[in-house]
Amino acid sequence: MRGSTETAASSRRRIPGATDSFLKIPANKSSVAWIPLTALLLPSAVAATLAVAIALHWPYSERMLVPTLQATFKTNVRMQKFRRFYFPHPGCEAEMVTLTRTESGPAVVAPLATAQKLTITGRYLDLIFRPHHVAEIRLDGLRVQIPPREEGKGPKQPELSDEVLPNKISIGMVTAGESVLEFGRDDAMEPLRFEIQRLGVSQIVARQAMNYQVKMKIPEPPGELESQGTLGPLQSGPIGRIPLGGNVRLTEAKLDKYPGIGGTVSSTEKFSGTLEHVQVSGEATVPDFHLKKPGHVIAVTSQFQVIVNGLKGEALLRDVTGKIGKTVVRAHGEVAKNAGLGRRDTRLDFWIGPGRVEDLLWLFNSANKPPMLGVTTGSGYVEAPKLGKGFLSSLMVHGRFEVREGHFQHETQVKANELSARAQGQKVDDPNEAREVAVTRLSSQVMIENAVAHLERLYFEVPGARARVQGTYNLETHQVDLRGNLWTDATVSKDTTGIKSMLLKPVDPLFKRKHAGAMVEVEMTGDIDAPHFGSVPARKKTAWQGKP
Repeated sequence: MRGSTETAASSRRRIPGATDSFLKIPANKSSVAWIPLTALLLPSAVAATLAVAIALHWPYSERMLVPTLQATFKTNVRMQKFRRFYFPHPGCEAEMVTLTRTESGPAVVAPLATAQKLTITGRYLDLIFRPHHVAEIRLDGLRVQIPPREEGKGPKQPELSDEVLPNKISIGMVTAGESVLEFGRDDAMEPLRFEIQRLGVSQIVARQAMNYQVKMKIPEPPGELESQGTLGPLQSGPIGRIPLGGNVRLTEAKLDKYPGIGGTVSSTEKFSGTLEHVQVSGEATVPDFHLKKPGHVIAVTSQFQVIVNGLKGEALLRDVTGKIGKTVVRAHGEVAKNAGLGRRDTRLDFWIGPGRVEDLLWLFNSANKPPMLGVTTGSGYVEAPKLGKGFLSSLMVHGRFEVREGHFQHETQVKANELSARAQGQKVDDPNEAREVAVTRLSSQVMIENAVAHLERLYFEVPGARARVQGTYNLETHQVDLRGNLWTDATVSKDTTGIKSMLLKPVDPLFKRKHAGAMVEVEMTGDIDAPHFGSVPARKKTAWQGKP
């Protein structure tokens, strides 16, 4: 028992000694040197490991970017130069980027889009907390070419698939400057070219609407357009269902591009709906509207409510109220494709007035003053092509107009005064001294085709005389040719003086009727500003049928 006790006690004594000996081992110089070296190498090793990981999985690498673009846009992607950058923010930059359709065969395929420079910028914190978020994408010198859709090929309406919609990826801002968007046309004409001066789209996130701002030059009519609003959220299916809303301001839009007309358009609009059904309301002004040949300027304004199909370029004009000078014109109708002629036509039902006839005549007349003044009303139907060559020759109008309390310019008014006086049996020695009278009523059915107004059953009335004529008025040459019958209150012999009265007196009974003195055939020919009036006794008596 003792031996074991000693042995145990001896063991207990050695253990502390051994431990103390271990704790008191002096550190040599080499072991001390490893401590700071290890402290330096450990972060370097971690950094090297991270660098290798980042190099293999860096989201802003050409190896990662090109397949993403190709999968998103279903195109082949090429870049001439590519570089990464890391400070102050991570990202990459590509130059001369080209996207072409993925078509097989030896044929040369025009690029869908090119960009002189594509810059993608991220944030380091996003790499950790939002690895699928891109802070900003900037495009410089972008050019997008959209070819015309071949008739009968492809879906009736373009569609978005889930593959091209943002799912995990989100983008803070996309900007573009000095860019061009071109739409090809089937009619072998030059593409419609939109020069985008500034474009910004923000917050591109799945199932959320994005905000946009754009300033551009538009081709039809040539002018500057600014717009702000929202687009989306994007969804799979026909793109016509994509919601949108915002406002538009158009300035300095020149109508002078189109043969036959001129002026500068400004407008403001608000819109909402979807791409295939956009409700638009706004107002437009053309302070200097004119037809180029007469060249007379008149202010035109309008307020409108329209439903637009942005995919087809068609519109339903629900309520349009325009003002030509002081004359109010109301209309509704549509802008739709004319399949037979391969163009879009405007078709309107319209109502005029009460307004001023001089406002309407001023547009079509080349004299220094409109040929007639007075109160006018009217209604009818108009079909007009899009603005361009041959506007007047292709304009079609069917309607009816009326003028009351009308007065002609001096030379024609003197003749109207003389006609009224003689028709009432008054002696007129000097036509200039005849009492001035107003045209009680001037009305007609009108049909305009090939720049010629065909006037049917035109009724003209001044005190003492009534006429019913028909004929034409050329809107381009301003030549008038009207022929018909004139009924007077006085007999034919009283309408004349001197020897003519003596010669015509025996034939008075031939022209007498129950309620009037005589009937004669009349004509009005020549230039509308200085027409020639003629009359002869009617060979065949026409019974008076009353006012139209």
